[in-house]
Amino acid sequence: MDAPIEIPDRLNMVTFFLDDRLEEGRGDDVAVIDASTDRRLTYADVHAGSCRVANLLRELGLSIEDRVQLLLLDTPEFVESYFGILRAGCVAVPTNTWLRTKDYAYYFEYARPKAVIVDAEIWPEVAPAAAQAPYTKHFIVLDRSGGKAPQSTIDYAEAIGRQSAEASTEPTYRDDFATWLSSSGSTGNPKCVVHMHHDFVWNTIAYAQRTLGLTHEDITMAAPKLFFGYALASNMLFPFSVGGRIVLSPDRLEPQRYFELVEKYGVTQLVTVPTNIAKLMAVPKPERFGLQTLRSLVSAGEALPARVYRDWKERFGVEIYDGIGSAEMFHVYITNRPGDVKEGSLGRLVDGYSYRLIDDDGNAVPEGEIGTLVIKGPSAGQGYWRMRDKSRETFWGDEVKGGDKFYVDADGYFWYCGRGDDMLKCSGVYVSPVEVENALLGHEAVFEAGVVGVRNDEGLEKTMAYVELAEGYAPTAELEQAIIDDCRQSIAPFKAPRIVRFLPELPRTETGKIKRGALRELAKQEQL
Repeated sequence: MDAPIEIPDRLNMVTFFLDDRLEEGRGDDVAVIDASTDRRLTYADVHAGSCRVANLLRELGLSIEDRVQLLLLDTPEFVESYFGILRAGCVAVPTNTWLRTKDYAYYFEYARPKAVIVDAEIWPEVAPAAAQAPYTKHFIVLDRSGGKAPQSTIDYAEAIGRQSAEASTEPTYRDDFATWLSSSGSTGNPKCVVHMHHDFVWNTIAYAQRTLGLTHEDITMAAPKLFFGYALASNMLFPFSVGGRIVLSPDRLEPQRYFELVEKYGVTQLVTVPTNIAKLMAVPKPERFGLQTLRSLVSAGEALPARVYRDWKERFGVEIYDGIGSAEMFHVYITNRPGDVKEGSLGRLVDGYSYRLIDDDGNAVPEGEIGTLVIKGPSAGQGYWRMRDKSRETFWGDEVKGGDKFYVDADGYFWYCGRGDDMLKCSGVYVSPVEVENALLGHEAVFEAGVVGVRNDEGLEKTMAYVELAEGYAPTAELEQAIIDDCRQSIAPFKAPRIVRFLPELPRTETGKIKRGALRELAKQEQL
Protein backbone atom coordinates (compact mmCIF):
# COMPACT_ATOMS: atom_id res chain seq x y z
CA MET A 1 0.00 0.00 0.00
CA ASP A 2 1.42 3.37 -1.01
CA ALA A 3 1.89 6.07 1.58
CA PRO A 4 -0.83 8.75 1.75
CA ILE A 5 -0.32 11.62 -0.67
CA GLU A 6 0.62 14.78 1.20
CA ILE A 7 0.31 18.13 -0.55
CA PRO A 8 2.09 21.13 1.03
CA ASP A 9 -0.02 24.08 2.07
CA ARG A 10 2.03 26.53 0.00
CA LEU A 11 1.87 25.29 -3.59
CA ASN A 12 2.00 26.66 -7.10
CA MET A 13 1.59 23.71 -9.43
CA VAL A 14 4.03 25.19 -11.99
CA THR A 15 6.77 24.29 -9.51
CA PHE A 16 5.65 20.66 -9.28
CA PHE A 17 5.14 20.15 -13.01
CA LEU A 18 7.95 22.26 -14.50
CA ASP A 19 10.42 23.99 -12.20
CA ASP A 20 11.29 20.83 -10.28
CA ARG A 21 12.57 19.27 -13.50
CA LEU A 22 15.27 21.94 -13.70
CA GLU A 23 16.15 21.32 -10.05
CA GLU A 24 16.55 17.63 -10.95
CA GLY A 25 19.05 18.50 -13.69
CA ARG A 26 16.68 17.85 -16.61
CA GLY A 27 16.80 21.37 -18.03
CA ASP A 28 18.50 20.21 -21.25
CA ASP A 29 16.14 17.25 -21.77
CA VAL A 30 13.65 17.60 -24.62
CA ALA A 31 10.18 18.30 -23.22
CA VAL A 32 8.06 19.23 -26.26
CA ILE A 33 8.12 18.18 -29.91
CA ASP A 34 5.99 20.11 -32.40
CA ALA A 35 5.14 17.47 -35.01
CA SER A 36 4.04 20.11 -37.54
CA THR A 37 7.47 21.78 -37.66
CA ASP A 38 9.75 19.26 -35.89
CA ARG A 39 10.64 22.05 -33.45
CA ARG A 40 11.86 20.82 -30.07
CA LEU A 41 11.85 22.61 -26.73
CA THR A 42 13.80 21.58 -23.66
CA TYR A 43 12.52 21.93 -20.12
CA ALA A 44 14.75 25.00 -19.81
CA ASP A 45 13.14 26.45 -22.95
CA VAL A 46 9.63 25.89 -21.58
CA HIS A 47 10.64 27.43 -18.25
CA ALA A 48 12.01 30.52 -19.98
CA GLY A 49 8.93 30.82 -22.19
CA SER A 50 6.61 30.55 -19.20
CA CYS A 51 8.54 33.31 -17.44
CA ARG A 52 8.12 35.57 -20.47
CA VAL A 53 4.37 34.94 -20.51
CA ALA A 54 4.13 35.63 -16.78
CA ASN A 55 6.06 38.88 -17.20
CA LEU A 56 3.79 39.96 -20.08
CA LEU A 57 0.65 39.31 -18.05
CA ARG A 58 2.04 41.32 -15.15
CA GLU A 59 3.04 44.13 -17.51
CA LEU A 60 -0.59 44.23 -18.68
CA GLY A 61 -1.76 44.61 -15.10
CA LEU A 62 -2.94 41.07 -14.41
CA SER A 63 -2.36 39.53 -11.02
CA ILE A 64 -3.41 36.68 -8.76
CA GLU A 65 -6.86 35.13 -9.50
CA ASP A 66 -7.37 37.00 -12.79
CA ARG A 67 -8.64 34.64 -15.47
CA VAL A 68 -6.77 34.13 -18.73
CA GLN A 69 -8.57 32.23 -21.49
CA LEU A 70 -6.42 29.94 -23.64
CA LEU A 71 -7.56 29.62 -27.24
CA LEU A 72 -4.35 28.15 -28.61
CA LEU A 73 -3.86 25.06 -30.74
CA ASP A 74 -1.59 22.21 -29.66
CA THR A 75 1.73 24.00 -30.08
CA PRO A 76 4.67 24.79 -27.76
CA GLU A 77 3.11 28.20 -27.14
CA PHE A 78 0.15 26.51 -25.44
CA VAL A 79 2.53 24.85 -22.98
CA GLU A 80 4.50 28.03 -22.31
CA SER A 81 1.33 30.10 -21.92
CA TYR A 82 -0.36 27.63 -19.59
CA PHE A 83 2.57 27.51 -17.20
CA GLY A 84 3.12 31.27 -17.55
CA ILE A 85 -0.45 31.95 -16.49
CA LEU A 86 0.03 29.80 -13.39
CA ARG A 87 3.42 31.36 -12.62
CA ALA A 88 1.78 34.77 -12.55
CA GLY A 89 -0.80 33.43 -10.09
CA CYS A 90 -3.56 33.81 -12.66
CA VAL A 91 -6.21 31.20 -13.48
CA ALA A 92 -6.01 29.32 -16.80
CA VAL A 93 -9.24 28.70 -18.71
CA PRO A 94 -8.37 26.35 -21.63
CA THR A 95 -11.22 26.44 -24.12
CA ASN A 96 -12.35 24.51 -27.18
CA THR A 97 -10.87 25.99 -30.36
CA TRP A 98 -13.53 24.37 -32.58
CA LEU A 99 -16.39 26.58 -31.40
CA ARG A 100 -18.39 29.31 -33.12
CA THR A 101 -18.61 33.05 -32.48
CA LYS A 102 -21.72 32.75 -30.30
CA ASP A 103 -19.93 30.22 -28.10
CA TYR A 104 -16.95 32.52 -27.58
CA ALA A 105 -19.31 35.40 -26.79
CA TYR A 106 -20.86 33.19 -24.11
CA TYR A 107 -17.45 32.34 -22.60
CA PHE A 108 -16.28 35.97 -22.56
CA GLU A 109 -19.32 36.93 -20.50
CA TYR A 110 -19.44 33.77 -18.37
CA ALA A 111 -15.77 33.26 -17.47
CA ARG A 112 -14.93 36.99 -17.53
CA PRO A 113 -11.31 36.58 -18.65
CA LYS A 114 -9.15 39.66 -18.15
CA ALA A 115 -6.99 38.49 -21.07
CA VAL A 116 -7.35 35.99 -23.94
CA ILE A 117 -4.42 34.33 -25.71
CA VAL A 118 -5.66 33.20 -29.11
CA ASP A 119 -4.20 31.61 -32.25
CA ALA A 120 -4.53 33.70 -35.41
CA GLU A 121 -5.99 30.66 -37.17
CA ILE A 122 -9.19 30.90 -35.14
CA TRP A 123 -9.19 34.68 -34.67
CA PRO A 124 -11.75 35.25 -37.48
CA GLU A 125 -14.28 33.23 -35.46
CA VAL A 126 -13.30 34.96 -32.21
CA ALA A 127 -13.07 38.55 -33.49
CA PRO A 128 -16.82 39.37 -33.63
CA ALA A 129 -17.22 38.14 -30.04
CA ALA A 130 -14.07 39.99 -28.96
CA ALA A 131 -15.54 43.28 -30.19
CA GLN A 132 -18.37 42.88 -27.67
CA ALA A 133 -16.47 41.21 -24.80
CA PRO A 134 -17.60 43.02 -21.66
CA TYR A 135 -14.74 42.17 -19.32
CA THR A 136 -11.72 41.31 -21.48
CA LYS A 137 -9.10 44.05 -21.64
CA HIS A 138 -6.44 42.30 -23.72
CA PHE A 139 -6.48 39.96 -26.72
CA ILE A 140 -3.03 38.49 -27.39
CA VAL A 141 -2.82 36.94 -30.86
CA LEU A 142 -0.26 34.33 -31.88
CA ASP A 143 0.37 34.21 -35.63
CA ARG A 144 2.51 31.15 -36.27
CA SER A 145 3.05 32.17 -39.89
CA GLY A 146 4.95 35.26 -38.79
CA GLY A 147 2.27 37.75 -39.76
CA LYS A 148 1.31 40.79 -37.73
CA ALA A 149 -1.44 40.67 -35.14
CA PRO A 150 -4.80 42.27 -36.05
CA GLN A 151 -5.40 45.89 -35.15
CA SER A 152 -6.30 46.56 -31.49
CA THR A 153 -4.73 43.26 -30.37
CA ILE A 154 -1.34 42.44 -28.88
CA ASP A 155 1.18 40.63 -31.06
CA TYR A 156 2.19 37.52 -29.09
CA ALA A 157 5.62 37.09 -30.72
CA GLU A 158 6.59 40.73 -30.38
CA ALA A 159 5.32 41.13 -26.82
CA ILE A 160 6.84 37.88 -25.57
CA GLY A 161 10.12 38.56 -27.37
CA ARG A 162 10.85 41.65 -25.28
CA GLN A 163 10.20 39.98 -21.91
CA SER A 164 12.81 38.63 -19.53
CA ALA A 165 13.34 34.87 -19.39
CA GLU A 166 13.30 35.04 -15.61
CA ALA A 167 10.26 35.68 -13.42
CA SER A 168 9.17 35.16 -9.86
CA THR A 169 6.55 32.52 -9.17
CA GLU A 170 3.45 33.70 -7.33
CA PRO A 171 3.49 31.93 -3.93
CA THR A 172 -0.05 30.58 -4.17
CA TYR A 173 -1.64 28.15 -1.75
CA ARG A 174 -2.79 24.63 -2.51
CA ASP A 175 -6.40 25.82 -2.34
CA ASP A 176 -6.00 28.81 -4.66
CA PHE A 177 -7.81 28.57 -7.99
CA ALA A 178 -5.55 27.27 -10.77
CA THR A 179 -7.52 26.06 -13.78
CA TRP A 180 -11.12 25.98 -14.88
CA LEU A 181 -12.06 22.90 -16.90
CA SER A 182 -15.05 22.94 -19.23
CA SER A 183 -17.77 20.37 -18.67
CA SER A 184 -20.28 20.51 -21.49
CA GLY A 185 -22.69 17.94 -20.08
CA SER A 186 -25.47 16.66 -22.32
CA THR A 187 -27.44 19.88 -22.79
CA GLY A 188 -27.15 23.64 -22.40
CA ASN A 189 -24.14 25.91 -22.30
CA PRO A 190 -20.76 24.67 -21.05
CA LYS A 191 -20.00 24.80 -17.34
CA CYS A 192 -16.60 25.67 -15.91
CA VAL A 193 -15.40 23.44 -13.07
CA VAL A 194 -13.30 25.44 -10.63
CA HIS A 195 -10.16 23.49 -9.68
CA MET A 196 -7.36 24.29 -7.26
CA HIS A 197 -3.60 23.70 -7.54
CA HIS A 198 -3.94 20.77 -5.14
CA ASP A 199 -6.34 18.81 -7.38
CA PHE A 200 -3.93 18.44 -10.29
CA VAL A 201 -0.95 17.40 -8.20
CA TRP A 202 -2.91 14.85 -6.16
CA ASN A 203 -4.43 13.03 -9.13
CA THR A 204 -1.13 13.09 -11.02
CA ILE A 205 0.58 11.24 -8.20
CA ALA A 206 -2.32 8.83 -7.62
CA TYR A 207 -3.18 8.00 -11.23
CA ALA A 208 -0.31 8.85 -13.59
CA GLN A 209 2.63 8.00 -11.38
CA ARG A 210 1.40 5.30 -9.03
CA THR A 211 -1.27 3.58 -11.16
CA LEU A 212 0.02 3.90 -14.74
CA GLY A 213 3.68 4.06 -13.75
CA LEU A 214 4.76 6.87 -16.08
CA THR A 215 8.50 7.60 -16.05
CA HIS A 216 10.95 10.06 -17.59
CA GLU A 217 11.49 7.58 -20.43
CA ASP A 218 7.90 7.97 -21.66
CA ILE A 219 7.03 9.87 -24.83
CA THR A 220 3.32 10.62 -25.06
CA MET A 221 1.01 11.78 -27.83
CA ALA A 222 -2.75 12.39 -27.73
CA ALA A 223 -5.63 12.26 -30.17
CA PRO A 224 -7.74 14.68 -28.06
CA LYS A 225 -6.49 18.26 -27.94
CA LEU A 226 -5.01 20.04 -24.93
CA PHE A 227 -8.09 22.17 -24.34
CA PHE A 228 -9.76 18.97 -23.08
CA GLY A 229 -8.83 18.27 -19.47
CA TYR A 230 -8.23 14.64 -20.44
CA ALA A 231 -5.40 15.57 -22.84
CA LEU A 232 -4.17 18.56 -20.81
CA ALA A 233 -3.21 16.08 -18.13
CA SER A 234 -2.36 12.96 -20.13
CA ASN A 235 -0.26 14.69 -22.78
CA MET A 236 1.24 17.53 -20.78
CA LEU A 237 0.95 17.55 -17.00
CA PHE A 238 1.46 13.83 -16.40
CA PRO A 239 4.61 13.37 -18.52
CA PHE A 240 6.01 16.71 -17.32
CA SER A 241 5.67 15.54 -13.71
CA VAL A 242 8.24 12.78 -14.34
CA GLY A 243 10.46 14.48 -16.93
CA GLY A 244 8.94 12.76 -19.96
CA ARG A 245 8.44 14.09 -23.47
CA ILE A 246 5.27 15.12 -25.33
CA VAL A 247 4.44 15.20 -29.04
CA LEU A 248 2.00 17.91 -30.14
CA SER A 249 0.21 18.64 -33.39
CA PRO A 250 -2.03 21.64 -34.05
CA ASP A 251 -3.83 19.74 -36.81
CA ARG A 252 -6.64 17.21 -36.74
CA LEU A 253 -4.82 14.07 -37.80
CA GLU A 254 -5.92 11.29 -40.09
CA PRO A 255 -5.60 7.83 -38.48
CA GLN A 256 -2.54 6.86 -40.54
CA ARG A 257 -0.72 9.97 -39.31
CA TYR A 258 -0.75 8.69 -35.73
CA PHE A 259 1.15 5.61 -36.80
CA GLU A 260 3.64 7.75 -38.72
CA LEU A 261 4.30 9.94 -35.69
CA VAL A 262 4.58 6.99 -33.30
CA GLU A 263 7.30 5.60 -35.58
CA LYS A 264 9.07 8.94 -36.13
CA TYR A 265 9.25 10.05 -32.51
CA GLY A 266 9.29 6.72 -30.66
CA VAL A 267 6.01 7.34 -28.85
CA THR A 268 5.53 5.00 -25.89
CA GLN A 269 1.98 5.93 -24.86
CA LEU A 270 -0.86 7.06 -27.12
CA VAL A 271 -3.72 8.84 -25.38
CA THR A 272 -6.95 8.30 -27.25
CA VAL A 273 -10.67 7.46 -27.23
CA PRO A 274 -12.51 4.31 -28.40
CA THR A 275 -13.72 5.90 -31.64
CA ASN A 276 -10.16 6.72 -32.63
CA ILE A 277 -8.98 3.21 -31.78
CA ALA A 278 -11.60 1.81 -34.18
CA LYS A 279 -10.33 4.17 -36.88
CA LEU A 280 -6.74 3.11 -36.26
CA MET A 281 -7.82 -0.50 -36.70
CA ALA A 282 -9.18 0.38 -40.14
CA VAL A 283 -5.84 1.75 -41.43
CA PRO A 284 -4.62 -0.52 -44.26
CA LYS A 285 -1.44 -2.51 -43.56
CA PRO A 286 -0.39 -0.79 -40.29
CA GLU A 287 2.39 -3.35 -39.96
CA ARG A 288 4.40 -1.22 -42.39
CA PHE A 289 4.98 1.26 -39.55
CA GLY A 290 7.57 0.71 -36.86
CA LEU A 291 5.51 0.59 -33.67
CA GLN A 292 7.96 -1.25 -31.45
CA THR A 293 8.26 1.64 -28.96
CA LEU A 294 4.51 1.79 -28.33
CA ARG A 295 3.81 0.01 -25.05
CA SER A 296 0.31 1.22 -24.16
CA LEU A 297 -2.83 3.11 -25.13
CA VAL A 298 -4.78 5.10 -22.57
CA SER A 299 -8.47 5.27 -23.41
CA ALA A 300 -11.30 7.24 -21.80
CA GLY A 301 -14.28 9.33 -22.79
CA GLU A 302 -16.63 6.38 -23.28
CA ALA A 303 -16.49 2.66 -22.54
CA LEU A 304 -14.23 0.64 -24.83
CA PRO A 305 -16.16 -2.23 -26.47
CA ALA A 306 -14.66 -5.61 -25.64
CA ARG A 307 -14.44 -6.52 -29.33
CA VAL A 308 -12.40 -3.42 -30.14
CA TYR A 309 -10.07 -4.11 -27.21
CA ARG A 310 -9.62 -7.74 -28.23
CA ASP A 311 -9.01 -6.97 -31.91
CA TRP A 312 -6.45 -4.28 -31.09
CA LYS A 313 -4.58 -6.43 -28.56
CA GLU A 314 -4.45 -9.43 -30.89
CA ARG A 315 -3.29 -7.36 -33.83
CA PHE A 316 -0.68 -5.14 -32.20
CA GLY A 317 0.14 -6.79 -28.87
CA VAL A 318 -0.16 -3.39 -27.19
CA GLU A 319 -2.18 -3.06 -23.99
CA ILE A 320 -5.08 -0.61 -23.62
CA TYR A 321 -5.78 0.91 -20.21
CA ASP A 322 -9.43 1.92 -20.42
CA GLY A 323 -10.81 4.08 -17.63
CA ILE A 324 -13.24 6.82 -16.74
CA GLY A 325 -12.83 10.29 -15.29
CA SER A 326 -14.56 13.64 -15.43
CA ALA A 327 -13.86 17.36 -15.47
CA GLU A 328 -15.61 17.51 -12.09
CA MET A 329 -13.00 15.16 -10.58
CA PHE A 330 -10.25 16.54 -12.89
CA HIS A 331 -9.24 13.21 -14.39
CA VAL A 332 -9.42 9.41 -14.29
CA TYR A 333 -10.48 7.71 -11.03
CA ILE A 334 -11.42 4.21 -12.27
CA THR A 335 -9.14 2.37 -14.68
CA ASN A 336 -7.52 -0.77 -15.96
CA ARG A 337 -3.79 -0.71 -15.32
CA PRO A 338 -0.49 -2.48 -16.03
CA GLY A 339 -0.85 -6.14 -15.09
CA ASP A 340 -4.53 -5.74 -14.25
CA VAL A 341 -6.88 -5.50 -17.24
CA LYS A 342 -10.33 -7.07 -17.41
CA GLU A 343 -11.64 -7.02 -20.96
CA GLY A 344 -14.81 -4.96 -21.37
CA SER A 345 -14.65 -3.41 -17.91
CA LEU A 346 -13.42 0.02 -16.88
CA GLY A 347 -11.13 -1.51 -14.29
CA ARG A 348 -10.90 -0.78 -10.59
CA LEU A 349 -10.74 2.32 -8.41
CA VAL A 350 -7.56 4.37 -8.39
CA ASP A 351 -6.13 4.16 -4.88
CA GLY A 352 -7.37 7.09 -2.78
CA TYR A 353 -10.85 7.26 -4.31
CA SER A 354 -14.01 5.64 -2.95
CA TYR A 355 -17.52 5.27 -4.33
CA ARG A 356 -21.20 4.58 -3.79
CA LEU A 357 -23.85 3.33 -6.23
CA ILE A 358 -27.28 4.78 -5.54
CA ASP A 359 -30.79 4.50 -6.96
CA ASP A 360 -33.02 7.39 -8.02
CA ASP A 361 -34.02 7.98 -4.38
CA GLY A 362 -30.43 8.17 -3.18
CA ASN A 363 -30.42 4.74 -1.57
CA ALA A 364 -27.55 2.28 -1.98
CA VAL A 365 -28.30 -0.38 -4.59
CA PRO A 366 -27.81 -4.08 -3.80
CA GLU A 367 -24.47 -5.61 -4.77
CA GLY A 368 -24.22 -6.40 -8.47
CA GLU A 369 -27.12 -4.14 -9.48
CA ILE A 370 -26.99 -1.01 -11.64
CA GLY A 371 -26.80 2.33 -9.88
CA THR A 372 -25.66 5.93 -10.35
CA LEU A 373 -22.02 6.45 -9.43
CA VAL A 374 -21.09 8.83 -6.64
CA ILE A 375 -17.31 9.13 -6.62
CA LYS A 376 -15.32 10.56 -3.70
CA GLY A 377 -11.75 11.81 -3.82
CA PRO A 378 -9.38 14.68 -3.02
CA SER A 379 -9.29 15.94 -6.63
CA ALA A 380 -12.94 17.04 -6.67
CA GLY A 381 -13.52 20.56 -7.94
CA GLN A 382 -15.11 23.27 -5.83
CA GLY A 383 -18.15 23.53 -8.06
CA TYR A 384 -19.34 25.13 -11.28
CA TRP A 385 -18.59 28.81 -11.70
CA ARG A 386 -21.68 30.94 -11.16
CA MET A 387 -24.06 27.95 -11.11
CA ARG A 388 -25.07 27.50 -7.47
CA ASP A 389 -28.01 25.13 -7.88
CA LYS A 390 -26.27 22.88 -10.38
CA SER A 391 -23.18 22.80 -8.16
CA ARG A 392 -25.23 21.64 -5.18
CA GLU A 393 -26.77 18.87 -7.28
CA THR A 394 -23.37 17.56 -8.34
CA PHE A 395 -20.75 18.43 -5.70
CA TRP A 396 -21.30 16.99 -2.23
CA GLY A 397 -18.07 17.98 -0.49
CA ASP A 398 -15.40 15.58 -1.80
CA GLU A 399 -18.14 13.54 -3.49
CA VAL A 400 -19.27 14.09 -7.07
CA LYS A 401 -22.58 12.70 -8.28
CA GLY A 402 -22.55 12.30 -12.04
CA GLY A 403 -25.07 10.83 -14.42
CA ASP A 404 -23.18 7.60 -15.19
CA LYS A 405 -24.69 4.19 -14.42
CA PHE A 406 -22.50 1.24 -13.39
CA TYR A 407 -22.53 -2.07 -11.73
CA VAL A 408 -19.54 -3.49 -9.86
CA ASP A 409 -18.71 -7.19 -10.05
CA ALA A 410 -17.57 -9.39 -7.18
CA ASP A 411 -13.91 -8.64 -7.92
CA GLY A 412 -14.34 -4.86 -7.76
CA TYR A 413 -14.31 -4.15 -11.52
CA PHE A 414 -16.64 -1.46 -12.81
CA TRP A 415 -18.91 -2.03 -15.81
CA TYR A 416 -20.30 0.99 -17.57
CA CYS A 417 -24.02 0.89 -18.41
CA GLY A 418 -24.59 4.37 -19.83
CA ARG A 419 -25.78 7.72 -18.58
CA GLY A 420 -28.96 7.94 -16.55
CA ASP A 421 -30.95 9.60 -19.32
CA ASP A 422 -29.73 6.94 -21.78
CA MET A 423 -31.00 3.94 -19.80
CA LEU A 424 -33.91 2.03 -21.32
CA LYS A 425 -36.65 0.12 -19.54
CA CYS A 426 -37.84 -2.82 -21.62
CA SER A 427 -40.22 -5.47 -20.30
CA GLY A 428 -40.00 -3.73 -16.92
CA VAL A 429 -36.22 -4.19 -16.69
CA TYR A 430 -33.47 -1.57 -17.04
CA VAL A 431 -31.41 -2.16 -20.17
CA SER A 432 -27.98 -0.65 -20.73
CA PRO A 433 -27.57 0.76 -24.27
CA VAL A 434 -23.86 -0.02 -23.95
CA GLU A 435 -24.60 -3.72 -23.48
CA VAL A 436 -26.74 -3.77 -26.64
CA GLU A 437 -24.14 -1.79 -28.61
CA ASN A 438 -21.41 -4.23 -27.63
CA ALA A 439 -23.60 -7.13 -28.74
CA LEU A 440 -24.21 -5.45 -32.10
CA LEU A 441 -20.47 -4.99 -32.56
CA GLY A 442 -20.18 -8.76 -32.54
CA HIS A 443 -21.48 -8.79 -36.13
CA GLU A 444 -18.73 -8.30 -38.69
CA ALA A 445 -20.78 -5.79 -40.69
CA VAL A 446 -21.15 -3.38 -37.75
CA PHE A 447 -18.44 -0.73 -37.46
CA GLU A 448 -20.20 1.45 -34.84
CA ALA A 449 -23.62 1.32 -33.19
CA GLY A 450 -25.77 3.68 -31.16
CA VAL A 451 -28.80 2.38 -29.25
CA VAL A 452 -31.79 4.39 -28.04
CA GLY A 453 -35.36 3.70 -27.00
CA VAL A 454 -38.46 3.99 -29.18
CA ARG A 455 -42.07 3.45 -28.08
CA ASN A 456 -44.48 1.12 -29.89
CA ASP A 457 -48.20 1.68 -30.47
CA GLU A 458 -48.95 0.55 -26.88
CA GLY A 459 -46.50 3.11 -25.49
CA LEU A 460 -43.97 0.47 -24.45
CA GLU A 461 -40.28 1.22 -24.84
CA LYS A 462 -38.20 -1.02 -27.11
CA THR A 463 -34.59 -0.80 -28.21
CA MET A 464 -33.63 0.61 -31.57
CA ALA A 465 -30.19 0.71 -33.13
CA TYR A 466 -28.48 3.07 -35.53
CA VAL A 467 -25.57 1.38 -37.26
CA GLU A 468 -22.55 2.63 -39.17
CA LEU A 469 -21.48 -0.22 -41.42
CA ALA A 470 -17.97 -1.55 -41.84
CA GLU A 471 -16.26 -1.03 -45.17
CA GLY A 472 -17.50 -3.37 -47.87
CA TYR A 473 -21.07 -3.73 -46.56
CA ALA A 474 -24.20 -2.15 -48.01
CA PRO A 475 -27.47 -1.52 -46.14
CA THR A 476 -30.20 -4.05 -46.97
CA ALA A 477 -33.29 -5.42 -45.24
CA GLU A 478 -31.62 -8.84 -45.13
CA LEU A 479 -28.56 -7.42 -43.38
CA GLU A 480 -30.77 -5.59 -40.87
CA GLN A 481 -32.47 -8.84 -39.91
CA ALA A 482 -29.17 -10.73 -39.77
CA ILE A 483 -27.75 -8.17 -37.34
CA ILE A 484 -30.85 -8.37 -35.13
CA ASP A 485 -30.77 -12.18 -35.13
CA ASP A 486 -27.08 -12.20 -34.25
CA CYS A 487 -27.69 -9.80 -31.38
CA ARG A 488 -30.44 -12.02 -29.97
CA GLN A 489 -27.96 -14.87 -29.76
CA SER A 490 -25.61 -12.96 -27.44
CA ILE A 491 -27.98 -11.07 -25.12
CA ALA A 492 -31.52 -11.58 -23.81
CA PRO A 493 -33.88 -11.35 -26.81
CA PHE A 494 -36.03 -8.63 -25.21
CA LYS A 495 -32.97 -6.37 -25.13
CA ALA A 496 -32.16 -6.79 -28.83
CA PRO A 497 -33.21 -3.95 -31.16
CA ARG A 498 -36.54 -4.22 -32.93
CA ILE A 499 -35.33 -1.92 -35.69
CA VAL A 500 -31.90 -1.25 -37.16
CA ARG A 501 -31.35 1.88 -39.21
CA PHE A 502 -28.19 2.45 -41.20
CA LEU A 503 -26.41 5.82 -41.18
CA PRO A 504 -23.33 6.82 -43.22
CA GLU A 505 -21.83 8.17 -39.98
CA LEU A 506 -23.14 8.30 -36.43
CA PRO A 507 -23.49 11.79 -34.91
CA ARG A 508 -20.72 12.41 -32.39
CA THR A 509 -19.52 15.05 -29.95
CA GLU A 510 -16.14 16.73 -30.33
CA THR A 511 -14.70 14.12 -27.97
CA GLY A 512 -16.00 11.24 -30.09
CA LYS A 513 -18.96 10.19 -27.94
CA ILE A 514 -22.14 9.13 -29.69
CA LYS A 515 -24.81 11.83 -29.53
CA ARG A 516 -27.67 9.71 -28.27
CA GLY A 517 -29.80 12.83 -27.98
CA ALA A 518 -29.57 13.30 -31.75
CA LEU A 519 -30.41 9.63 -32.26
CA ARG A 520 -33.41 9.93 -29.96
CA GLU A 521 -34.72 12.77 -32.11
CA LEU A 522 -34.41 10.54 -35.18
CA ALA A 523 -36.14 7.70 -33.32
CA LYS A 524 -39.18 9.86 -32.54
CA GLN A 525 -40.09 9.60 -36.23
CA GLU A 526 -40.24 5.79 -36.07
CA GLN A 527 -43.29 3.63 -35.50
CA LEU A 528 -43.07 0.06 -34.22
